[in-house]
Amino acid sequence: MSLIWIIDDEPAICWALKTNLEDDRHEVEVFSAAEPALKALKKKQPELILLDVRLPGASGLDVLEHLKKSSQPIPVILMTAFGDLQTAVQAVQSDAFEYLTKPFDLETALLAVRRALAQRQMRSDPNALSQNDPQEPELILGKSTAMQNVYKQIARAAAMDSTLLVEGEEGTGKNLAAVMIHRFSARQNSPMLSTSAIPGRDLEFEIEIFGAGQLGSDALAPLRTGLLELAGEGTLLIDEVGAISLANQLRLIRAIENQSFCRVGDTETKQLRCRILFTSSHNIAKLVSEGELDRRLASHLEVFKIILPPLRERPEDIAPMVRKFLHSKSLPSGTQITKAAMEELLRRSWPGNVRELKLTIERSALKATGGIIQFEDLPPELPVAQLDGLCPESQSLLETYVATWTTEKLQQLASLEQKNPSSNEENSLPGTLYEDFLNVVEPSLLKAVLDHHAGNRAAAASTLGLHRSTLRQKTRRYRLEPDK
Repeated sequence: MSLIWIIDDEPAICWALKTNLEDDRHEVEVFSAAEPALKALKKKQPELILLDVRLPGASGLDVLEHLKKSSQPIPVILMTAFGDLQTAVQAVQSDAFEYLTKPFDLETALLAVRRALAQRQMRSDPNALSQNDPQEPELILGKSTAMQNVYKQIARAAAMDSTLLVEGEEGTGKNLAAVMIHRFSARQNSPMLSTSAIPGRDLEFEIEIFGAGQLGSDALAPLRTGLLELAGEGTLLIDEVGAISLANQLRLIRAIENQSFCRVGDTETKQLRCRILFTSSHNIAKLVSEGELDRRLASHLEVFKIILPPLRERPEDIAPMVRKFLHSKSLPSGTQITKAAMEELLRRSWPGNVRELKLTIERSALKATGGIIQFEDLPPELPVAQLDGLCPESQSLLETYVATWTTEKLQQLASLEQKNPSSNEENSLPGTLYEDFLNVVEPSLLKAVLDHHAGNRAAAASTLGLHRSTLRQKTRRYRLEPDK
């Protein structure tokens, strides 16, 4: 979480930015003029400032000049409704990180925030991950033969410098394995950045990766530094390669093969200096056969890939992991588990792998009395998911519930029609069956996804394939607002 200031006298813009930034778990303070912000700077400093040019009193450019003299530079994203050349030149001369012309797309502003924070963190801590840094090394625990082979592969991968893939089911620790590769490599003193593609946001992903030059005919369009440049001599991790559009896959192939790339809308060639790692929750041969992965990119990934085994294939690692999780700082000190509960954990198949096991221990510990996890404290076992969807039992159960609910609603509608025989198809009100069904199932779906992402709306929206504003409307409609 970062402290971000918004200095703007337009309440609507401040509200929209503040709401979305808080969704991403940032702390946000709003100032309607420059003077109170400059006064507040004497007491504390934000990690980023979103600054309007034209303000009552001192202007945004005056604030920029003040910040330029500071011993600790703060990145500034400049905003203005008056995109003239003079303002643009002043913004560049004052070292503004980015220059946005109102009205701007909200996602563009949020992407600029993400990049600015990434660059700031790189300068303050070259070894730090700017995004998705897994702070739980226990997720890749294990002394089984399968995990010993994984450790050897990680060591080999760290000694190499080529593009590679980490493949494995959800919850097996793919991102952490990639982090270990970076930290044991010759690039360990350079930054490691990570990102993932969002469905329907191909251009934004392309710009995030490659950066952008002067877009279209707008001479004031800002230059944007992409992650390939921000990573420098370090590592860029791209999660779920199969989610990347084929067009962007082709651009990545060219960058890897030519060791160079161009920013979007630019012709200047940039040297590719960072190493690119990919992850996938699905078999890449299957992704190729289904047309979701370019064969040329798959060929690069097949040169060297690490496959993380699911937990069900290494049950001997479960008990040591449980004992490790019991000593986690997030659990009450001295938490123990009974033999019956441990035997149940050993029996389960763990479709969610290590992540599911860890969450099960945490949930059970909260429910347990006296600091001892009993068999009765364990949550119900999750059904084993299959590649093509739910397991047959869960699929059948879901279909039965839907069919039963629909039959009952249709019977209710038929009863109403019998009581009002004068109604006919021409003068009757539009049916609401579909809307009624959504009102029943949608809140549970949204709540489950929000809980899975610890209330992070941005991540939940990505999983659901919804725009974050759409998700916000739905959570308010169903009163599912997550706690800040």
